[in-house]
Amino acid sequence: MINRIEALATAARPVNDNDWGSDRQIAAENKFFRAVKATLTPAEFYELEGYCLKATTDEMIDEALRLVRAKFGAGK
Repeated sequence: MINRIEALATAARPVNDNDWGSDRQIAAENKFFRAVKATLTPAEFYELEGYCLKATTDEMIDEALRLVRAKFGAGK
């Protein structure tokens, strides 16, 4: 499960400035956050959503990965 979410995180990150906000990047980011939402508790995901309101794409993905890794005991 953690490997799948990490792979989705990689795909969700923009590959360059032109990719940021592209159909590909947005679809990948949405897929990543659906997987994160299925992994975290509703309360954990709610807190993540609050964090994401003031975060960049990379910061959102990093924080989501931190929470998922903590849940699986896989620090990185």
